[in-house]
Amino acid sequence: MIVYTTATREAAPARPDADARPLYLAPAADTRVLLDGPALSVQQSARAERLFPLQRVSRIYTATSVTWSTEALLACAERGIGVVFVDQDGDVTARLLGRPGARDELLHRFSEFMLLPQAPDRYAHWLLGMRRRLAYWACMQLEAPETVRDPRRARQWLEHRAAGFAHRRGAERTRQWLRALAHQRTEAHLMDLGFGAATELGQSGEPSLAHDLAELLTWYLQPARIRWLRHRHRTARLHNEPVRPPRHADTVSLFESPRVRVGKRLRDLSGSLHRWLIQQT
Repeated sequence: MIVYTTATREAAPARPDADARPLYLAPAADTRVLLDGPALSVQQSARAERLFPLQRVSRIYTATSVTWSTEALLACAERGIGVVFVDQDGDVTARLLGRPGARDELLHRFSEFMLLPQAPDRYAHWLLGMRRRLAYWACMQLEAPETVRDPRRARQWLEHRAAGFAHRRGAERTRQWLRALAHQRTEAHLMDLGFGAATELGQSGEPSLAHDLAELLTWYLQPARIRWLRHRHRTARLHNEPVRPPRHADTVSLFESPRVRVGKRLRDLSGSLHRWLIQQT
């Protein structure tokens, strides 16, 4: 489910600050989110009320068990703050997207390019080249053998390594969680570039820009993921303890950690696409 707001007001609400942070609302009993002036009020029966100014929130990642008021959701949408609802396994069940940011040249160049008859083949060639380059980079970071540095073999090698450190289920869950986080962040990035509804239309047609850029972003996440799982495995062995399944909250912390630099990676990807489009058009 994807929701857009189209209502207009006399004065546009303030956009989130450049250094705004994501807000993660984990599942908990009796959690409610209300609007309190320019802030979100998170209330729980066993805890004191917590206020989060909307200008300091870049996006929201919330469990489906959290109860939201309509006013709070609309306030997020009007300020361009995306809200993603996930179930207990970390799978996305619904999204709310607000007003897009200022229009950017990338949107116009991409729209013009897609009018060309040869656009699908050219775009597929660019995507394949980027996928090969990033797969090779990820393998280089982890010192993988030369024979596995193409995308297909690299993906198999990475999952084999992850399963060795966290068992098959742990490797699968961390991959799925990071993929969902990457897709949500990519959508927010494209909205900031002015795509808005065009991003969502791409999900049901070709090309799906949000899906494709999120896939490329996940290659950047693989070295940090494998090193994190390896560290957990070694720590458990050092203390003679069983390897515990990775938690969703820990995966979120990895995704938001400075060493991953998701924001910079996304800007690099959209910048690379922009420069390529300039050459094509």
